[in-house]
Amino acid sequence: MISLARCALILTLLFEFLNSALSTPEYENFGTVYHKLPHHTEYSKRGVVVTTSSSARYSEFEDVLSSFDITKNLENNQLYLVKIVDNEYPNHVTKSFTKSCLLKSSNFEDKIIIHLDKNDKMFHFDYYTSSDQCNKTIDPQTGVFKTTVQTVKAVNGVAPKLNKAVPLREDGTVEKPPEEKSFIQKYWWYFIPLIILLLTGGPPEESQQGGQQQQQQQRGGQAVRPAR
Repeated sequence: MISLARCALILTLLFEFLNSALSTPEYENFGTVYHKLPHHTEYSKRGVVVTTSSSARYSEFEDVLSSFDITKNLENNQLYLVKIVDNEYPNHVTKSFTKSCLLKSSNFEDKIIIHLDKNDKMFHFDYYTSSDQCNKTIDPQTGVFKTTVQTVKAVNGVAPKLNKAVPLREDGTVEKPPEEKSFIQKYWWYFIPLIILLLTGGPPEESQQGGQQQQQQQRGGQAVRPAR
């Protein structure tokens, strides 16, 4: 005989299976991350970012810094340029940048914050480094980026309360709105038939009934009159 604990375990596994089978998977949006320095003619691929409505993950291509000379001594005003191209819609490109010295001082620790619209599509991203000051003494190690990715869902802001426009006359004075009518003023004509029925409906019916009774009595009297 199956025990209650085994029955509960079977029901739990069955419920989890049905839940996973019936649940709709989240929409995943793939984007390719590119980067370059100002003296580079073209962007080079850096990695791929995958976003959903609730999460994001980043995977980096191998040897992205092997031919990238950002570890050399660069001027502090040199920029590091980043862009993300939507794989589904290649014309949708978003860009950002930071100082290359900040990336060096952060030892390639950076963060990408992706902003999603109401359809879970990326429309903008912010790019930050772990360090906010350029340190000339640090000697970064050549290697891979240590990147964290985060998503932010757009929300509707508070709608302003707008007042109705005040109507003005041709001379510029304010035109007062018409006064609100009472219930009797709006629906007085509904009461006219009721008043007519109350005034004219009662007395004629009583007189007609009286006349009918008198005629019946006269006919009855004629019926019992003896024959001569």
